[in-house]
Amino acid sequence: MTEKRLIVNADDFGMSRGITDAVVLAHRYGYLTSASLMVNMPASEYAVERLAKLPRLGVGVHLNLCAGKPILPTSKVRTLIGADGNFCAPKAMIRKLWLWQVSVREIELEFRAQIRWAKDHDVTPTHADSHHHMHLYPAAIGPFTRALWAEGICRTRAPRSVAVPRIRELGGPHAGSLFRRVAVQAYRTLLQRVWLRNFQMAGGRVCFRSRDRADFAELGEQWKLAFANLPPGAFELVCHPGLFERGFSESDRIHEQREEELHWLTDREWRDALDRGGIRLITYRDLARGSVAEPAPREAHALQ
Repeated sequence: MTEKRLIVNADDFGMSRGITDAVVLAHRYGYLTSASLMVNMPASEYAVERLAKLPRLGVGVHLNLCAGKPILPTSKVRTLIGADGNFCAPKAMIRKLWLWQVSVREIELEFRAQIRWAKDHDVTPTHADSHHHMHLYPAAIGPFTRALWAEGICRTRAPRSVAVPRIRELGGPHAGSLFRRVAVQAYRTLLQRVWLRNFQMAGGRVCFRSRDRADFAELGEQWKLAFANLPPGAFELVCHPGLFERGFSESDRIHEQREEELHWLTDREWRDALDRGGIRLITYRDLARGSVAEPAPREAHALQ
């Protein structure tokens, strides 16, 4: 395949109204093609209501084990929650998943309940991924795959990261020591080629080095470099656009990055970089059809 194809997917759709509104803006006036819906968040129903006017937006499920309350009654997910009835925080949940201090049955049932919530709200998921990539940990990958097959979802996010332009450092764009970078890349490649081999996926996720992600100006330039150097094939750019929302953003550690990414997603400079790179924008649906979506509208101007 010589064609360059890119899914531009926003995570956290429904997490807050500010994030939801930013996803809508990035799709209507930018080049966002896809979003992953969180179904147990305060703005989940608000997000679903917005979809009636977004027929071209591909929508998947952002399965969640580490924020908010579960969909199932707490009595059915006791190993996944704390004393307050909420999911364990990300660091605590990661530790539990590594140590297998969770019930794999509870994970599968909760994942299925979240997918069914989306279906019950007239959302037919194009794909599934997870908040903070929790499904990639050893205790969760089995329940994740079983839940998707049981609910008829055949497309998922590629676990393997692809650095564009290609990073010469061993282990790619992952953070940490050389050993950690190599180990993480090897593990995720194994997941993609073995555990998830029967799912439809992009060739990888476009990722950037942690030191680049800490500098917004540099990260914005890295986005444009990625568009200029994307190799042939299908890839996914994961993003997190958002607008400031009082009462939520103050405790959101990436709220400033969310606003920057909304700017990049709606600015003609970045869209022109896509066009110069010869990239066609697609959704997860197009992976199944082997076709490409129509280009996103060009009439939008930058948000100031």
